[in-house]
Amino acid sequence: NGNVSWVPSMSGIINSTTAFPPRSGSWKAQLNGKGSTNTQSVYQQIAIPANACTATLTFYVRIATTETASVANDKLKIQILDSAGGVLKTLKTFSNLDKTTGYVKKSFSVLNFNGKTIRVRFLGTENSNLKTTFLIDDTALKITK
Repeated sequence: NGNVSWVPSMSGIINSTTAFPPRSGSWKAQLNGKGSTNTQSVYQQIAIPANACTATLTFYVRIATTETASVANDKLKIQILDSAGGVLKTLKTFSNLDKTTGYVKKSFSVLNFNGKTIRVRFLGTENSNLKTTFLIDDTALKITK
């Protein structure tokens, strides 16, 4: 649905470009892909009810890279932050070594943050050699009580 309460680190991260199309709809988050040293991120602040029985974060990620080395030069961290922006947990780190041919669904429990207001952040870092583009689409947080 586009930029629904997402806070990007710079304009253009939430976009509808067709060079890397979204998984569904018209919009996706597109981080990095510059081939030069840069850091980009997007986050959304959410509250997880104290009485949640399950809290599952799902999203689809696509990783496109021109990197050829067997070294993780470019990285995408999926992080949980507190409401002030401090890192509470890194759920997963992807890299150029995790290249995909399309979007792949990922799922993580965030139940241990029940009763808290948190930020879900996608943080991409890229080095100065070759390009890696991290694309995120169809994010959701499913909570059952």
